[in-house]
Amino acid sequence: MDSILNWSAPNLEPAFQRLWTDAGSTIAVLADPEQSWQRKVLFALVAIFIVHTVSTSIYRLYFSPLALAKIPGPKLAALTFLYESYFEIVKGGQYYNHVAKLHEQYGPLIRVSPHEVHWNDPEFIDQAYPTTLRKTDKPVWVAQRTGTPYSIVSTPSHDLHRRRRNALNSFFSVASVRRLEPILKTYMQKMMTRLEASGKAEEVVEIHRVFKACASDIITLYAFGDNMGYMDSPDYGKDFQESTEWFFYLTHIFGLVPWLVQYAQNAPVWLVRLCFPVLTALRERQDWWINKVREIRASKNPERVKSTVFEGILDSSLPAEEKTDIRLASEAQLIVFAGEGTTAHALMCAVFHLLANPEELAKLKTELSEAIPDPTNISVAQVDSLPYLGAIISESVRLHPGVMNRQVRMNPDVPIVYDNPVDGKQYVIPPNTIYSMSPLETHMNPKAFGADPYAFRPQRWIDQPKLSKYFLGFSRGTRGCVGMTLARREMAMTLATLFTKYDLYRGQPGPTLELYDTYRSRDIDVNADYIIPIPAKDSKGLQVKIRN
Repeated sequence: MDSILNWSAPNLEPAFQRLWTDAGSTIAVLADPEQSWQRKVLFALVAIFIVHTVSTSIYRLYFSPLALAKIPGPKLAALTFLYESYFEIVKGGQYYNHVAKLHEQYGPLIRVSPHEVHWNDPEFIDQAYPTTLRKTDKPVWVAQRTGTPYSIVSTPSHDLHRRRRNALNSFFSVASVRRLEPILKTYMQKMMTRLEASGKAEEVVEIHRVFKACASDIITLYAFGDNMGYMDSPDYGKDFQESTEWFFYLTHIFGLVPWLVQYAQNAPVWLVRLCFPVLTALRERQDWWINKVREIRASKNPERVKSTVFEGILDSSLPAEEKTDIRLASEAQLIVFAGEGTTAHALMCAVFHLLANPEELAKLKTELSEAIPDPTNISVAQVDSLPYLGAIISESVRLHPGVMNRQVRMNPDVPIVYDNPVDGKQYVIPPNTIYSMSPLETHMNPKAFGADPYAFRPQRWIDQPKLSKYFLGFSRGTRGCVGMTLARREMAMTLATLFTKYDLYRGQPGPTLELYDTYRSRDIDVNADYIIPIPAKDSKGLQVKIRN
């Protein structure tokens, strides 16, 4: 397999010659009157396949827009999508690692598939993800891979994305998030009550489960006016959490076999329970989302309008075809997945680093004690502008972005010109070319974040505020994360609530937290890319021993 993956241009000519020889033999069979019509049909199909394969290969390697642009990269990546699929499906979400190695070999601009180029150049972020003037589309296969084909994140058209996003923007503004403060406080109290109960017995808690349950209840309540009550569940809704994790394990297969996700999402619950029991909880929740949308649509209470996300969408100026059950179910899955998964992941990583770095925790606790006179009544305004708390959040997301996959875009109108600082050449990326950058790869680039990009050092964000221009943790440009404001405030409230009460355990009495059988390389760092970051196979997540 290694020899195949390292296949280069000189090997292609004899391969094509053999294919043409086979095609010639097939044509000879077709011309032979002694052959039966069945054999002629079979050989005709073989001939068509050979001619199609050869012509497509020649086009992709030598005559396609990217070939003519002479974008560097391995020939096999330019030839077939199976190159990427090998690393994603066979190797298990490892293309992100391989792409990083390809950049070391070929430079900051490479071709990673027949139709896609990829940058590892932090200085090019603003050109790749513009906020004004230039349109940015997305390829259709994004919708196939994510399983949310009608959500804003999967919307191919720039103009349609803008209309869909406009219906959501006001619900994720700073003012709207501050109006959510009573909900945030309620769930912070629920979280602390559960942790205190665990502390009485000095239990070891999978605290990432707690964060995901809390974030899920908050975003679902805001979206629908109701939720599943995972914070009241003894296991924090573990079955649903595991069901979503299994869904993401299938995303690379969905990208290769797009019709599969449609069958999985439209299959009746009983069939999913029979064939894919691990996906049952997710499939049941999809029905719950649709039922809630129907309840909101049928409501005659004018006071309900615009009090939740989906009430706002249904009351917006979007046309009727944008308010169908199937469209809004797709939007619901995106909002809930993004609102619970990325927030909980960042919180898990932040707590790990604070407990693993006592000096950083001490700085945070000092800042919190000075800014918050009453730890039992923390407000969004109190935590909103705390510099060190904000730096901890930025550093946690930088080291451990909640979305691992390449941030793909397309420019439908004009070419993108790139001056390669390594080889001095200028490359012109044609319109409608898929291009991308990767958050983690960008965040680990020493040219942006210095000689210690792997280190947890929140102070870097205070010493160098301009580092934000290299930050891709919530994507960038006109398609940046619509929920970033809510996510950052929710993280700030959670960390402030947790660490105004708890300290690192050093043998002293009082409320403390202690890492238990948790290691960065195994449990916190990414080990595989399935859109979301996946830890090592033997990971149990972030385990913390709680003492009161």
